[in-house]
Amino acid sequence: MLLKPLSPVYASDLCLNTIKSYAHDLRLFVQAVPADLTIVTPEQIQTFLTSDEHHSAATRRRRYSTLCTFYHWLLRHGVADTNPMDRLDPIEQESREPRPLSPEAVTKILQAIPASNLRDRTLFTLLYETGIRVGEALSLLATDVDLSTDDEKIRVFGKGQRERTVMLTAAPESVRLLRRHLKQSHNTSGSVFRGDPRYGGSPLPLEYSVAHYAWQKYCQKAEIQATIHHLRHSRASQLLQAGVPVTTVRKQLGHRNIQSTLLYAEVDQATIKHDLLRYQLRKGRQR
Repeated sequence: MLLKPLSPVYASDLCLNTIKSYAHDLRLFVQAVPADLTIVTPEQIQTFLTSDEHHSAATRRRRYSTLCTFYHWLLRHGVADTNPMDRLDPIEQESREPRPLSPEAVTKILQAIPASNLRDRTLFTLLYETGIRVGEALSLLATDVDLSTDDEKIRVFGKGQRERTVMLTAAPESVRLLRRHLKQSHNTSGSVFRGDPRYGGSPLPLEYSVAHYAWQKYCQKAEIQATIHHLRHSRASQLLQAGVPVTTVRKQLGHRNIQSTLLYAEVDQATIKHDLLRYQLRKGRQR
């Protein structure tokens, strides 16, 4: 029942991981409020949204969005007469610059992955060298991978199930690891990243929670604090700082709005100082 408010409306717009997150939010919600959802008050909803201070602002925003969709569904189907969400202020998105990791930090984390765990090393290297979203990587099928020499690429499905081709031209280690991983796993169809059959793993796509747990384990071993999404931030920043056109980076990352890509164009103080010194030197030579 909990998936019904989401599936018909957003089935073509949301990836599977997002739908699972929304369903999880709804399960927590119905456990926290009266069984009769039509008598739930705005105050009770507000308490649910703010009760756990350990949750990030992004999680609270997602839960707010989930409940907005849920109550619209209840109204449309005559289950509820009023929408308590109308009396709550939206949770605004915090404006903050993306925080990239240094190449040294990423290398240290990747080196913390045991050489025997080829799947994880391939997954996180691919995320770093291409900047694709973790959900896109976990949904990757063997048939979406083209490792033709000098034309290596993958096909991914981003937000809204929008299809795009991601070139692996600047991802040599990912190409090498993908070849090894697919050969070693004898994988010619289905999910590229799946559970390990030696330990009862499913042939279905790897769950985000499994990838998240593995990443945190490697970060702890490397003594570096980072999220999986930092890999995407880091790649975008590196490409822009190296002079790759913003339109190319936008295409590679799958941004619909170029303003999202431009967030990564922010430069640090050292880069600003270097650029200004170069300008001053050129200006001095012209006199």
